[in-house]
Amino acid sequence: MKKITFWYVLVATLVVAALLVSPVSGEGYPATTAAPSETQEKPYVSAMVSAASITAGQPITVSGTAKGTVTSGVQIWVFAGNYVNVSTVSVNPDGMFFKTYNTTGLPAATYYVFVQHPGADNNLELMTKGYSGQVTNMDTGAVIFNFTGMGSVHDRAAVIALTNALNEVGINDIYTKTQFDITGSETTPPPPSSAVMPGSDRDSHGCIGSAGYAWCEAKQKCLREWEEPCTAGSSVIPTTTPAPAATKSPLPAVVAAAGIVIAWYAAAPGRKR
Repeated sequence: MKKITFWYVLVATLVVAALLVSPVSGEGYPATTAAPSETQEKPYVSAMVSAASITAGQPITVSGTAKGTVTSGVQIWVFAGNYVNVSTVSVNPDGMFFKTYNTTGLPAATYYVFVQHPGADNNLELMTKGYSGQVTNMDTGAVIFNFTGMGSVHDRAAVIALTNALNEVGINDIYTKTQFDITGSETTPPPPSSAVMPGSDRDSHGCIGSAGYAWCEAKQKCLREWEEPCTAGSSVIPTTTPAPAATKSPLPAVVAAAGIVIAWYAAAPGRKR
């Protein structure tokens, strides 16, 4: 009888111990499931030209930075009078893009530049079609205006028309704009310009200012202030949130008490076997 009583007590004790140490997952994601990543980087685009004014025949470079998802590239519009050049330019892994234009034969004028980012949906919704430079809403197929031909708009009027088209409700693309002048002929000396080619403006620390990098003395490296504060001990917020680990929940007192009662009842003297 004592041997049987001992085994009753042992089994009951083991049951209670197993219940007490069994993990119970709390709210959140299981330990084996990765938490969803944070929202993707907000779309952003900036642009500059390599010179504010050139003579016909000199190259002109449009460069800048594009953030967010831009696998389709950015679209650059350059136009003046009846001239229009619309092209899609790829974005480098570091977010920089650039395109150099040959200006040989172009007339003296102010040339307007738009750089169009595909927005959060990574889809260029405003593009040109046909020989007349029909600005078309790619979602609806509607032609908004023409750069050339009958009823076309030029220069400042084209700037306003393109700006309004990009600001239309339902168009998710974002944009920035700049301009440059072509003056005189190829034999006229170009006016001085402080602009530099993209990537050639490294400072004494090797930081590229046109890409937004500046030297941080506290961290002894080049960084962008909007991506990483220049403060000793600061760190960039991780792009993913670690999954919360499973937590143990204490066994309800009622269940624990029940196990103890079972063990006592099995071991109590005087029980008939």
